[in-house]
Amino acid sequence: MILDTDFLVQLLGGKENAHAKARELHENHEIQRVPVAVLSELEYGAEYALDEDERRRVRNLSRMYSVTRLDEGTARTAGRLFARADKAAGGESGADMVDAMVAALAEVTGEKVVTNDVSDFEALGVEVESF
Repeated sequence: MILDTDFLVQLLGGKENAHAKARELHENHEIQRVPVAVLSELEYGAEYALDEDERRRVRNLSRMYSVTRLDEGTARTAGRLFARADKAAGGESGADMVDAMVAALAEVTGEKVVTNDVSDFEALGVEVESF
């Protein structure tokens, strides 16, 4: 499973639905990957808020989950998925480049994206699992 920023923000924020999904993934022995772009978004949020507790929680993510980098092929896939989604939506799919990088990792690995931001990822053509 590819963990999206939406899921991790809710998990770090103590939302019960996210914790229930995390328990389910753990109990099912699911591989859980955090794309490096998601880590960047989380770091941005913690730094912007100047919240030391949030910074600590974001740092701990890399101990809890596999942080996955994009290689050149996956980066190219992200660009293609994003362009196709925007073109199909008349220029504005609602997704952004981080979403496209998350979606590309999902496509390359054949895994679903864990998110409640369903429409953006459906526009990018990958399967999602909401919580």
